[in-house]
Amino acid sequence: MSGRVVALDARLTRQMSIGMKAYVRELVTRLPGLAPDLQFLILSNEMLSVPAGNVRFDRVAAAVASNGGLGEQFFYARQLRTGGADLIHYMSVYAPRQSPQAHVYTIHDLIHLRYPSYFSWKVPPYYRLVVAPVARSARVVLTDASATVADLHDYLGVHPTRVRVVPLGVSEAFTLDDAQRAQRAGSIRSRLGFERPFILYAGNHRPHKNLQTLVRAWQALEVPCDLVITEDGPLGVDDAGHKEGPGQLHLTGTIDVQGLISLYAGCTTAVQPSLYEGFGLSVLEAMACGAPAVVAQTPVLLEVGGDAVDSFPPTDVAALSRTLTRLLSDDRHVNELRRAGRERVRQFTWDATAKATADVYRELLQ
Repeated sequence: MSGRVVALDARLTRQMSIGMKAYVRELVTRLPGLAPDLQFLILSNEMLSVPAGNVRFDRVAAAVASNGGLGEQFFYARQLRTGGADLIHYMSVYAPRQSPQAHVYTIHDLIHLRYPSYFSWKVPPYYRLVVAPVARSARVVLTDASATVADLHDYLGVHPTRVRVVPLGVSEAFTLDDAQRAQRAGSIRSRLGFERPFILYAGNHRPHKNLQTLVRAWQALEVPCDLVITEDGPLGVDDAGHKEGPGQLHLTGTIDVQGLISLYAGCTTAVQPSLYEGFGLSVLEAMACGAPAVVAQTPVLLEVGGDAVDSFPPTDVAALSRTLTRLLSDDRHVNELRRAGRERVRQFTWDATAKATADVYRELLQ
């Protein structure tokens, strides 16, 4: 198998989410060193930091890298065809409909098909005309969680035997010990002027994130505390309603990674109330920082959180309010969740993701 070439489709485009781009960057950085028996051809529109040795880099022109156009479907396919790879890994859903070689295809989730009204009208046709045929012709489809396997079958017609579940990892930057957590907690509270304990939600505000349940559960609390919500957009409740509660509602807007880590470090709990997730990386990031995590009882979030999280029925405001009340008043339970979360998150590393991905390549190249 020595010398077999795997092409990594490492394009980074504006259509890709922050999480999708992180996946590409982490794997491109780690795969060559963790799989020295393979050769890698990295195709990207950006210069990526990669180790020397078993790597070749092939620049993709901006017009060719762009998703959903003729450049991707014809000129990018031709560039792949001339690259001499034995296997191609399309690392996002954006790919040529007619792959020139055998391929692996990563699909993180199918939220665009589950909730099509949340997205552009262009998305469903792209999934029908491109994603579905690329998935059905793939040697293997990679996904982040077991709960997504049924969706791949039901929405795209991919047989479960051709799916491999490879969980994502957590960046080492999120791992804090108790001293680091305490230092960051004090710093962020001082900088933002927080006087009360605060509950944190980190993520976008799309309707499936179910923020109305979180806001109403916070409003029902009798223990003084604030609610901090990152990013921008409506919360799904009346403006007048989400200004009333046991403390202040803070909308941070866009926040950088270091700011996010500090918020995780300082919060009483991080809540993920989403009705649907492909993986729930924010839950693991919170636990790595030492934040007790609370998740909605949806398949992927329970799969990722395991026994290290508190959970609630997704739209049960009273249940979530009770859970938050306990975390605001029971220090012993908070410390138990912190310990369990740190243990849990050790199972999810980007090195493990890269090694499992390389194992799939080797399986197909035998």
